[in-house]
Amino acid sequence: MSETFEQSIVSHLEEHVELAISTVQKLRAEKLELEAEIARLNNNVLQRDTKIQELETRNSALEEELDLERLGTSQERAEIKERLEGLMNVLAASNETEAPEIGDEINFTAQDDESDEGSPLSVAGSE
Repeated sequence: MSETFEQSIVSHLEEHVELAISTVQKLRAEKLELEAEIARLNNNVLQRDTKIQELETRNSALEEELDLERLGTSQERAEIKERLEGLMNVLAASNETEAPEIGDEINFTAQDDESDEGSPLSVAGSE
């Protein structure tokens, strides 16, 4: 082989080696960028997971508070209903023992927020 042909082959091989080296460097740089992006995205995911856990904890606390409020309201309604039934019984007993001076009767009825058609209040009010 001639010396110029050998130099041509060597220079061609050198070009390919330089191209391969620049390609490897470019790929390494892109790999580092992608790893940085992955780390940033993983950090975002962790922050969102933490926020979700905080919101779930807060939601649970609010649900417990709501349940306690509902229980308190239910107990208050039951107490008011019981006192009202007692008053109605007292009024009914006093009406039975006293003769009304006027022929007109006044009927008091109480309505519960919940539809309890069979409740003593609705039965007493319909008499």
